[in-house]
Amino acid sequence: MADRYRFRLCNVSVVVTAEFHNPSILNPDFLVSRGIVPEDWTVAETLTTPPVSVVRYTNGMAWTVDQSRLTVTENCGPAFGDHYDSHDLVNAYLNKLPHVPYRVLGLNCRVSTLQSDPRRWLVERFAVDWLRDDPQVSGMRPAFALDAGDAVCNITFDEAASDAGPCVVAECNMHHQGPLNADGLRAAIGRWQERQRFIVAALAKLLETQRT
Repeated sequence: MADRYRFRLCNVSVVVTAEFHNPSILNPDFLVSRGIVPEDWTVAETLTTPPVSVVRYTNGMAWTVDQSRLTVTENCGPAFGDHYDSHDLVNAYLNKLPHVPYRVLGLNCRVSTLQSDPRRWLVERFAVDWLRDDPQVSGMRPAFALDAGDAVCNITFDEAASDAGPCVVAECNMHHQGPLNADGLRAAIGRWQERQRFIVAALAKLLETQRT
């Protein structure tokens, strides 16, 4: 794999929508007392209100809950792994609150690949021939929806800056349409390794294969 097309994992996240979440219950004490989060984790930031609650930890794990959406994000990488703590955390949450009217699941990851001129690279990579040389096309944010069987893989590309330099980022989302109950959500989360292989293969095609 050519180094200039190598992609790095930035974070993974799990999103669970519901007819109604209760943000006011989410706080560090709740997560520890229910055995969802280890008690030795250090809290970096916390906010608990009826409309939205946030708990961030110094290890890069973050919880956000509003009335329709639970998001658990884990900073990780740069390589893809076999296991992610964020998936275990959401499974533990679902075990403790199985009767919430859950709806849709998103299994997500953000990846990046270094590019000296990411805006131009995106145009040259994904624009059709008659647009690639048009000086009026100064940027683009291509998005793809791929059939992954009982899920849809959405991949959106954009330009960004990183500590290592300018890069192209890909927001990858495995969308599982519901409604799904707690058991269905856990079963779908358990298939992440299969979904991850699908995402990696799709990124390899979209980012690494040279134009002919």
